[in-house]
Amino acid sequence: MTGEQHPTAARGIRILDARGEFAAPVRVRWAGGRISLGGEAAAGDLDGTGLWMIPGLVDAHLHAGWQAFDAVDRARFGEERTGKLIAAALRRTLASGFTAVRDAGGLDAAQLAAIPPWERPRAQLAVQLIDRAVADAAGGLERAVEEALGAGARWVKLVATAGVAAPAGVGLDPVFSAEEQREAVRRAAREGAGVMVHAWGGTAIDHAIEAGALSIEHGIFLTDAQARRAAERGMTLVPTLRIYRLVQGMIDAGSLPAAFRARVDEAVAAHPRAVLRARDAGLAIALGTDYGTVEQHGTGRLEFDALVGAGLSPQEALLAATRSGAELLARVADVADSPTGAIAEGALADAVILRRDPREPGALSDPESIVAVLLGGRWADPAR
Repeated sequence: MTGEQHPTAARGIRILDARGEFAAPVRVRWAGGRISLGGEAAAGDLDGTGLWMIPGLVDAHLHAGWQAFDAVDRARFGEERTGKLIAAALRRTLASGFTAVRDAGGLDAAQLAAIPPWERPRAQLAVQLIDRAVADAAGGLERAVEEALGAGARWVKLVATAGVAAPAGVGLDPVFSAEEQREAVRRAAREGAGVMVHAWGGTAIDHAIEAGALSIEHGIFLTDAQARRAAERGMTLVPTLRIYRLVQGMIDAGSLPAAFRARVDEAVAAHPRAVLRARDAGLAIALGTDYGTVEQHGTGRLEFDALVGAGLSPQEALLAATRSGAELLARVADVADSPTGAIAEGALADAVILRRDPREPGALSDPESIVAVLLGGRWADPAR
């Protein structure tokens, strides 16, 4: 952000509608932190001819507090350097068009508070990942949930199945019982928080659905029946497609063990089918990256291409990257300060102005396509 004078309105710009399409050009104003539509053109208006405006992108599964894949490597950075890396990562994330994120563990409230709010996306925190080891160390899952909530979490992140780093041969056995997941949801709900469940597949997804969790993370082996039940319960799938291809690259480069290969290859092959099952069942899909390294932060728009590559139309992927993520975050947010994921009268003025139609292949992920990012109506020049 700078102290320079920037436009507070654009005339003749195309805006994304609720169907993921762009209607006839209109005038949009973003003064006062809110969107207003129409009105008389003014001398200071941005000429929106050939420009497109979409709501601010939402990364519904990020690890901004992580700057390396391995915990041992993360610890080597030290507290001061880690803080600087987090601030830089979030600045890059904002500059790339993401005006809101849900951090899925690793970023704490103090680290977030150290960064001026106009230099980073709006953020909701899980603070820590709760797996069986964390739950046992806390004296039980309920105690672990209470500790996360006490540390400022708005989301309780349950690691309900094994993931990438699981030993060879590990399946989809649930980490927590159905009753444990239900109790975690009840405890979070008392504080107005939500539960997000890392589950590659199996009965852990069934438990999450029946417990009332708000989102399924990854969902690689989601079944048709699970997708339908999750849709009926108003849940959201956050698939995080691209990260598993990045992990394949890390294995090829020798930075991750070759023993991970078979499990990751299976995930990459199955994941697109889960996305299409969710789409066909009417289950909301939100963009999430699962990014957690210096190199990955700020490249989240490539996940849009991954969603399209999995079979979503560009229109569906745009809604996943904007409205669906915003609606998910709104479930645990103060409504007055919650992004709506829409360019609409009275909506929070979080938006991205683009030189290219984002439905064109590669347009949204092209850094040169961004003219500006608006955060609460504040103009951010991505070049800075």
